[in-house]
Amino acid sequence: MVMHEERPHRTFAEDVGVRAMLRPVNQQPGSTRLAARRVRDLLRAEIRRGAFADGRLPAESELMARYQASREAVREALDLLRRDGLIERRRGLGTMTIRDEYLVPGLLPPRGDLYETYLPGGHVTPRVLHRAWLPAPDAVVAHLDGVAPDDDCLCIDYVLLVDDRPTGVFTNYLRAGEAARVEQQLFDTDFYSLLHDSAVTPTNFDLSLQAGTADDCTATLLRIRPGAPILLWEQTIRDQNGQAVDYALGALRGDVVITLGGIPRIDLTHSLPPRR
Repeated sequence: MVMHEERPHRTFAEDVGVRAMLRPVNQQPGSTRLAARRVRDLLRAEIRRGAFADGRLPAESELMARYQASREAVREALDLLRRDGLIERRRGLGTMTIRDEYLVPGLLPPRGDLYETYLPGGHVTPRVLHRAWLPAPDAVVAHLDGVAPDDDCLCIDYVLLVDDRPTGVFTNYLRAGEAARVEQQLFDTDFYSLLHDSAVTPTNFDLSLQAGTADDCTATLLRIRPGAPILLWEQTIRDQNGQAVDYALGALRGDVVITLGGIPRIDLTHSLPPRR
């Protein structure tokens, strides 16, 4: 005899609840929320380019007219910017911008020019944390040309300071041939200038950026709170012969903006992995 397990009886309310959980949910945000997002993004861009010279944002009514948005959408946009730490409401003054963003060009400076020449402002100096020779780790071997496992490379950990304010923390792994020249130089400005001064000509680089959050060590070095947004940095620098000579990993503060301009349309098919 086949025994059938007796299923517990569900009430009508429980049955309706189960069906509700299984019903597809519309994840599309409402029109007000979408409008708030657009206004937030436009205001963020205006703040970045310095459109509000005295740091004061226009009144709600002016923002509504400027962006053709409802009062609710404008207020939600301002709340989003406030939560991002970009603005705050001050008694008697109105809504003020409170955080600067650092615009950093994502291009190599011309030979002989300091990187800081192309920054909106600020003097660039490194605070070296560690500088030593070590056997190249596998990840470094995979990114540098002509480097075999356990070949020596020069490892440099440093904090990049702009006007003594920590902006990024990096670890560079430099190929032995180039490192032998770099080792003799004083590292007192940007890394590209250090290479130039060592007769190493950086010609181009590959760069990957990814959103992340700061661990305790990174937070301490960058003077931000643990868990704060950061940009994770991965870079491979090539010399004039197309050789990958340096591999770098690091993190930038969340208020750093990497700018790229004049990007040409090129054929990338040769660099794309084949489809399987």
